[in-house]
Amino acid sequence: MLSYLGYRLLEIITLLLPYPLAYTVAHYSSMLWFATGTNVGYIKKNISTVLKKDIDDPEVHRIAKKIFINWGKNIVDFLKLGVVSKERLRQRTRLNGVRHIDKALEQGKGVVLFTCHIGNFEWGACRLAVDGYAIRGVSLIRKSERTNWFFESKRLSKDVQTLYINRIVNVFKYLKDNEIIAIPSDWDSSENRKRQFDFYGKKAYLPTGAVQIALKSGAALIPCFIWRKDKYTHQQIVEEPIKLDRTGEKEEQLEKNIKKVLPLMEKYISEHIEEWELFHNIWVN
Repeated sequence: MLSYLGYRLLEIITLLLPYPLAYTVAHYSSMLWFATGTNVGYIKKNISTVLKKDIDDPEVHRIAKKIFINWGKNIVDFLKLGVVSKERLRQRTRLNGVRHIDKALEQGKGVVLFTCHIGNFEWGACRLAVDGYAIRGVSLIRKSERTNWFFESKRLSKDVQTLYINRIVNVFKYLKDNEIIAIPSDWDSSENRKRQFDFYGKKAYLPTGAVQIALKSGAALIPCFIWRKDKYTHQQIVEEPIKLDRTGEKEEQLEKNIKKVLPLMEKYISEHIEEWELFHNIWVN
């Protein structure tokens, strides 16, 4: 209940403020959050691993602050989803490569989009939805039903459905209906779908759900990433589908295809490290 009231208060404040002022408030609020040290260690660990720098390096500190600032802006964008028109959303999010989704949907088996916690990934799903694509975003489930509905309603304002992780079994029905399922693949709150893989030269716990679902369903597995182009606009790219290797036993297939996914994740995280907003520890030891 308290979390729901907190989100509602943030929403009211954000909606009352014009965009420039809302971003300014988000900037200083993010700096205050950063100063408390909450989740800062996780972010710095991520950055230091990617850049291969000491966790106390000044560059790591600078980028960590930038991540918090960008995350604050993304919160503003999310809270304003209900009042941002579909046309304005299109204008502010440049989308390239959507032809890869169109071609995959012609097969009638749906599409599994894999992405990372880079940029405003909530807007990424919404950008596809406003163009008429039936899309569901996989999400963790929160303790409060009201909080869950708060997040659902924001997505629904732009026709994005929420697929909770505890109901992931329904994914095969949605893919059979030729829908798109968006799955972040750099962190998963569940325990049974993540394993250890080599990631930036270290062992990391990473989810395998997107690859497993694509292999089992026959759906195309397509990379999709979004990042902030400037203060108010975003760049979103859809790449060619991953050519899945279906030879060998189940575990062998999974290993071979995960190794095709990870280099792309590393590429986009490295290029947009200032927007890798992963506030969790994924590293072994």
